[in-house]
Amino acid sequence: MAKTRKHLKVEERHIYNPEIDECPHCGERLQARRHYQWRKTVQQLDKVVYVASRAKECVNWHCQHQGQVYTSAAAWMVTVPECTYGLDVIVQIGWWRDKEHLNRQQIHARLREQGVQISEREVDHLYARYQVLMACAERLEVEQLQAIVAERGGLIISIDGLEPEGASEQLWVVREVQAAVVLVVGWLPRVNYQTLGALLEPVVELGLPILATVSDKQGCVRKALQEKLPDVPHQWCQSHYLGNGTKPIYERDMALKTELRQKIRQEIRQSMGEVLSDAEESAFSPSACDRSGVDGSRAPGPGGATNQPERGGQGVGVGPPVCPIQEGTSPLHPGGAADV
Repeated sequence: MAKTRKHLKVEERHIYNPEIDECPHCGERLQARRHYQWRKTVQQLDKVVYVASRAKECVNWHCQHQGQVYTSAAAWMVTVPECTYGLDVIVQIGWWRDKEHLNRQQIHARLREQGVQISEREVDHLYARYQVLMACAERLEVEQLQAIVAERGGLIISIDGLEPEGASEQLWVVREVQAAVVLVVGWLPRVNYQTLGALLEPVVELGLPILATVSDKQGCVRKALQEKLPDVPHQWCQSHYLGNGTKPIYERDMALKTELRQKIRQEIRQSMGEVLSDAEESAFSPSACDRSGVDGSRAPGPGGATNQPERGGQGVGVGPPVCPIQEGTSPLHPGGAADV
């Protein structure tokens, strides 16, 4: 599928210089390079900007870090490497996905409404970058973990993975269950006990006592825990355990629901058929008899008059009863045959 060409109109231009002027190792003055270290057009939520970053290097021959390049840190606060969208766009996508639980199509529609030229596939790529930034922001708070150990005697570690929609890699998270602290986060293109063991290595290197571990019954997870934490008790995840235990009940409940629905619909069809057939065969009209009595006589008029016409003469009412006479009865002899 051919790519859609973007038509961007640059509204602002920013050129950044390194924040330091002297080499942090030898103290000699840094020399500016004649070309930009990098430059690109960046889409932000409200505008399009052109960003360029200059660089400096150490030219001291006696310095062990001679030729070291120093760029602007402020320039990297606009966007991330190999990306033409601003950090505000990346953070907004992550917020909509994690907090408002929008899918890719909904996020793409919102960005397009704000004038951001982006494809649906790029939304997934930027969300992956957001996940990486969040993982980098989560650092091991050793003091907090030490406080948990002092209060509760040790840590309880859980490890679990998930595969986001449209992603080719799995995101694995190691947490401390009691304080809900994220210890390690990693994207794993291949999940086996070696890669999971490497993910657990920073937790093991802390040297803090671990009371127990929690995970699902995936074989590679169990093997990784046995190799890295062989003396630590392990427990299966209660959420997965209860979920697997309720599957037969859920399947039986769905089958019972389908059976009841079919039975109720069948009875309703029969009842509705009887009601419709009775309505077609009956000549009774409620709208025509709403002002009549139960026996077909007219409602009493002023002064107690019934407005019923007398036999053989003109009545004072408006005429004969409107309600039809049932077959086999007579208005003169209700319940008997008519006079001949």
